[in-house]
Amino acid sequence: MKVFKKNNKFIIFSSQEGLVLILTLMLLTILTAMTIEFSYGVYIATVSLNNWQEAQKLSLASKSGISLAIRTISNMPPSELYKFTNGITVPISEFFEDFRGNVTITIIDENSKFNLNSIINENQTLNKEAYNLYRRLLKNLELNEALADYLADWIDKDREPRYKDSEENAKNSYMDSVEELLHIKGYNQEAFMKLIPYVTIYEIDRGNPQLININTASELIIMSLAEGITKELAQKIMLARPFDSVSTVEKVAQGIGLNPTKIVVAPVNFRITSIAEENKIKRVIESVVQIKKSSHTIRYWKET
Repeated sequence: MKVFKKNNKFIIFSSQEGLVLILTLMLLTILTAMTIEFSYGVYIATVSLNNWQEAQKLSLASKSGISLAIRTISNMPPSELYKFTNGITVPISEFFEDFRGNVTITIIDENSKFNLNSIINENQTLNKEAYNLYRRLLKNLELNEALADYLADWIDKDREPRYKDSEENAKNSYMDSVEELLHIKGYNQEAFMKLIPYVTIYEIDRGNPQLININTASELIIMSLAEGITKELAQKIMLARPFDSVSTVEKVAQGIGLNPTKIVVAPVNFRITSIAEENKIKRVIESVVQIKKSSHTIRYWKET
């Protein structure tokens, strides 16, 4: 028994009453904690469900953006495809019912770039023309030209190094992605970032993998096509675009050593990026699509 004085009055508590009070407070605390935890769990579940539903809607919007781009390209006449010189970005709002966000579609011609895999022929010999083109590109980018040898040894199947330790940890197979450059000896992040706008692994024609679209090629790529192409000549070619045939290119580029069998005037592979965004949630799909006449093939797909 305990006696407490309050306002000049004595209050008597038995030990049993005190224990009941403590137990009641403990029970109340536990119930409060359980209620808070349950409410928080319901809130998290609700938010997660809403985010999942939003993500699914955005994923659908992104995929629809890719489909729209493929349909648009497929319906364009070849004479219009030169417009993909620097890529086209198309913002679209109110893409479909119940979607209040935005979809942005970017289309870039992959065949405006140098195909890294073309440096080695199918019979595993060095493609000297592609090799020299790549060395010129490296030089134009102020990178070590020996990186061409490291690339060749990464791809070819033999174990004979072309340059010092260039066969070390080599894959000895064609590249599956441009990102593989970061695994090749001699290539660092700086070199990769310089090269990424100018290189690809997607060919127009397996029999002639070095083909480059002259209508969309950048100044540096055009300068790399032949030894005699200066910056001024490259700009002259660019100002004369669009070309409707390779023979038209030859007239403009006459006497500068440009190989007409290594250029085309229309692309086949397109890098299409579709970004859907609503309520600060974003879904991005990056793809490479080969489009020939009425058919298309997905060659790369990444959704984040």
